[in-house]
Amino acid sequence: MNEFGSVLENVYLKKYNTYGIGGIAKYMVFPSSEEKLVKLIDYLKNEKMSWYILGGGSNVLLPDEDYDGVIINLKELNNYEFDKDIINAESGISLGKLVSVMLDAGYTNLSSLMGIPGLLGGAIIGNAGAYETSIFDYIISVKFIDEDGNIKELNKEEIKYDYRWTEFKEKKVIVLSAKIKCINGPVAEAKEKIKENLEKRRKSQPLEYKNAGSVFRNPPSHAAGYLIEHSGLKGITVGGAMVSEKHANFIINFNNATSRDIIKLVELIKSKVKDVYNVELELEQVKVNW
Repeated sequence: MNEFGSVLENVYLKKYNTYGIGGIAKYMVFPSSEEKLVKLIDYLKNEKMSWYILGGGSNVLLPDEDYDGVIINLKELNNYEFDKDIINAESGISLGKLVSVMLDAGYTNLSSLMGIPGLLGGAIIGNAGAYETSIFDYIISVKFIDEDGNIKELNKEEIKYDYRWTEFKEKKVIVLSAKIKCINGPVAEAKEKIKENLEKRRKSQPLEYKNAGSVFRNPPSHAAGYLIEHSGLKGITVGGAMVSEKHANFIINFNNATSRDIIKLVELIKSKVKDVYNVELELEQVKVNW
């Protein structure tokens, strides 16, 4: 597989996701180009080898079990280019880098997303957002490999999406790149706002602990964190996993938590909020099964 990019063997997945959980993967491949990624997928299908796409590992709940397959890590696919007021960026670019290069070019419309961990591909699949801005507000088109191995490009209008959700979340597709609308704005003001937002995150989110961001989507007319907190769940633990004392919609790995610990805590939270508020919380994070 070396012809497709760098290859690691017997990889401890704890190092590659922000919860710091998971077993050992037999292989991890870092495709060096979009073309190499497409050829790698064809190769794995022909060899009947199982594979899983991993980006920044920031919104994912990996299992404890080892994986006898190939983890495809997209971090090397991070190129971008501007074409007038459009940026075409590969899925492996981090959101922070994307915001930075746009600001350097005078574009401020994605500045609210600074501070969200992870890569562009995952942000597109989950329609990531913050401070009333979502990535799909400015998406023009998305290029991806579909479930049959075909390369497609769809305009935003052809893609089903909603709050923290797109149809890609329900399918085994691989986002390759996206064209994003760029809007000029006052860069100095945007950078000051970024500083304010990052300070808010530092004060309100448990960034000092391993976590994978917001656990649940906010249900209509509610904030998930409020429902969890007022169900008396702040600080509750299962094994090494804890509902954050700082923000109740975060689960932190405070003491060598396992995936099972986190999953049990997720189910406990859902059950308690259902009992107290009769609200069904929906998981925002992606629960992976090998």
